[in-house]
Amino acid sequence: MRTSHGGGGLARRAITGRGGRRLAGVTAAALVAVSAAACSGSGSDATPAAAGGGASSGAAAGAGCAANATPLTFWGWSAGYDLAVKEFNKTHPDICVKLQNAGATTAEYVKLNDVLKAGNGAPDVAQLEYFEVPSFEITHSLVDLSQYGVGSSKSDIAPAAWAQVSQGSALYAMPVDLGPLALYYNSKQFSAAGVTVPTTWDQFSAAADKLHTADANAAITNFDPESTQDVLALMQQYGAFPFTYGGGQSVGINFTGAAQTAFANYWQGLIDKHEVTTAADFSPAQWSNLDSGADAARLSPAWGPVGMQLSIKNTVGDWRAAPMPQAQAGQNLAGNWGGSTLAVVKGSKHAKQAAEFAQWFGGSADAWKILSGPVAGAFPGYVPLLNDAGFQGTTLPISADSKPNAVFSDAAQHLAQTQWPPIMTAALTQWTSTFAGVTKGTETLPQAFQTFQKQMTDYAKAQGFTVTNG
Repeated sequence: MRTSHGGGGLARRAITGRGGRRLAGVTAAALVAVSAAACSGSGSDATPAAAGGGASSGAAAGAGCAANATPLTFWGWSAGYDLAVKEFNKTHPDICVKLQNAGATTAEYVKLNDVLKAGNGAPDVAQLEYFEVPSFEITHSLVDLSQYGVGSSKSDIAPAAWAQVSQGSALYAMPVDLGPLALYYNSKQFSAAGVTVPTTWDQFSAAADKLHTADANAAITNFDPESTQDVLALMQQYGAFPFTYGGGQSVGINFTGAAQTAFANYWQGLIDKHEVTTAADFSPAQWSNLDSGADAARLSPAWGPVGMQLSIKNTVGDWRAAPMPQAQAGQNLAGNWGGSTLAVVKGSKHAKQAAEFAQWFGGSADAWKILSGPVAGAFPGYVPLLNDAGFQGTTLPISADSKPNAVFSDAAQHLAQTQWPPIMTAALTQWTSTFAGVTKGTETLPQAFQTFQKQMTDYAKAQGFTVTNG
């Protein structure tokens, strides 16, 4: 049993997390079946790519189209997508996009996989989170957008976002939003404890020692071992991302290398000293810890502050953003947690027009005026907006007159690049049971990494992949 951190609300956390839906098993058919990100529940920190119900459950935004317009069906779930579709239809009268909500994340991926197997009923365009793109690409279910000139948008997209959807010259989806990490800290608590904002992970550990020495009930942050995407984003930023993939049947899996072991030992050390909490991400316990001083900081994605300010009361106005601590002094690397793409589904009769829509959606100022607005609230992978002074100057009540977007915007352009493998469904399904012992204190994080290494290697080999561990 957990001692002090409470149960699990869900927002942008893995479907296998505490309080989430647990899959019964992992089979060969699971390669494309489910998503790792948030459920379609209503967690208070839900983001556009996590919150279901943003799009109409039926056809949307197609009304008023010209009778001779090329029809496109778009499956998507995020808030504000209907507004963007309406704007596209208004400004592109030769194309008529109809938005349908086929379910958020997991539900959509299952349905898309089913209709692809059946050979009918697939949309022209589908919203896919970054880590799902390789699972659909390896089954040859996605159109290479480079043949339609979508590659011309590359300079306008954050490099790490582009890298996650491309293989060589091929482009399998158009990036939309991102979730770059920053250190989001309680400035009053840091100041009262005499803690300087850390710029390296060594300094972060020293700050944790100082906070906990001054107040035995205080920890520097929360580390949820069972939050798959959270941990993987931190590993990415640390230079210890465990997966490599460049297409084809070879997959790199490395949870036991030098960098990965150093990462695991670092966080296990903080857990052992009770200098981090291990509450379920997005749970009432996590919000209480942040609002009471039990946690002095959050390693937050860019979409985090908006939801966080709805869940705390006492410390609104005290929070500030700073760049993530670095493994080595002088580095400037961030990790990414979340975000979606638009992919054109193989078999579309109007792939050219679908590619035009996807490119506009993720790579135009007109689309981003809507997507970054108050209804959608997406954090852009679109470089012109990331560099925009007005966007960087946005303020939030939780941060008073400081400008967190400036920090998150810089982080978005310094993300360590990742290569998601086409085994993420299995990885995310297995993660919770493997790492639950770390939360309970019955196993260590390095031990869980060793176990997971074997589980994923065995699984990948059983699916016909060649596995490298270097």
